[in-house]
Amino acid sequence: MTYRLPTLNTLRAFEAAARHLSFKTAATEIGVTPGAISQQVKKLEASLDVQLFRRLPHGLLLTPEGEAFWPRISKIFEDLTVATEAIAPKINSKKFNVGLSSEAQNLLPAKWPMHDDELKPHVRDLIVSSDVQMVHDDEVDCLIRLGGGPYGELALISLPVKGEESLQSQELHFICKPGLAGCRQSEAILDDLKRHVSQS
Repeated sequence: MTYRLPTLNTLRAFEAAARHLSFKTAATEIGVTPGAISQQVKKLEASLDVQLFRRLPHGLLLTPEGEAFWPRISKIFEDLTVATEAIAPKINSKKFNVGLSSEAQNLLPAKWPMHDDELKPHVRDLIVSSDVQMVHDDEVDCLIRLGGGPYGELALISLPVKGEESLQSQELHFICKPGLAGCRQSEAILDDLKRHVSQS
């Protein structure tokens, strides 16, 4: 059977842009320019002869056709990920390499983040470091440290540190590329950090 389908790159651009409702954030996730994402989406729309997005001054909205298309395309990429990891587990694209400063490590349980079975599906490896450049260089997917910054275009989520008086004014910083800030790996790690930081 011959499949008459759009190219994988156009579908990938659409899936990321639809998930974030942003060409810029999709571009950061995929590692291309926002213009490249926009062009891939236009190419997809032209090949389908269907408009998938409404371009607004302050972002994107899916058209009814885009809303119907996105969940199925997203599921296909999820299935591709599962199929790939089944034969090539080293790729393990669902898991994060986590950078953790030694100061932040002292606030968390021993063997964090592998102490919790709920986190294991989201974390590949732990690297003890506070070097923000590792996020820029894709050596870690996120970095957790006590305070610091500024971080430029990187996404920052701050968690107040409670407990010892010397730490009361400090924050735990979770730093990653913008396209990863709202993904399920980040959310799982942040939920666990909130639980432990609030108990410190």
